[in-house]
Amino acid sequence: MRKLIPFLMIVFSGLMFSQNIEFVKRTVQSINQIKDFKIKTVPYSYFMDKSEVTDNGIELKGFYKDGKLRKMEHFMGLSAWKIITEYFFLENGKLVFMYSKKYQILNENGCLEKPKLLSELRCYYENNKLIKTVGTFNDEEKTDYLRESHKLIQDLKNYK
Repeated sequence: MRKLIPFLMIVFSGLMFSQNIEFVKRTVQSINQIKDFKIKTVPYSYFMDKSEVTDNGIELKGFYKDGKLRKMEHFMGLSAWKIITEYFFLENGKLVFMYSKKYQILNENGCLEKPKLLSELRCYYENNKLIKTVGTFNDEEKTDYLRESHKLIQDLKNYK
C-alpha cells in the first residue's frame, strides 16, 4: 500500500500536466490560425538607439487581434547564427508558450546556401510560471523568456 500511493500520485500529476500542455497546444494552434492580425514592426534602428547592436540586425513584430497582443516574433541576426523566437499570449496577456530556433548561417567556408537548424527550444507556461521545457540551445546561457517577453512588450509599446 505504501508503494501504491506514490505511484498513484505520479500518475495523477502526469495526467494533470498533460492536460495543461494540450491546452497550450490548442491555444497556439488557434492563434496561428488567425488571419487578420494588425502587425506592428519595431525595426533595427530602434534597437540601435538603445545600443542593442548585432551583426545582422534585430527585428520585433507584434501581432494584435482586437487590440490585444497575441503573438510576438523576435529575430536576432548574429555573425554566424540567426535566432528566431516566437511568443504566444492568452487574451489576458499572459505568456503561454515560447518557441525559439537557432540557425547556423555561416560556416568556415562562408555563407550557407540553406541555414542549418542547430537547436530548438519550447517553453510552456501556466499563470506566468514555466511548467515544461522541451529541447535546448547549444552553448547558450539560460534565458528567462518570461522576463524577456515583458521587455519586448515594452519595446512594442515604446516604439512610435
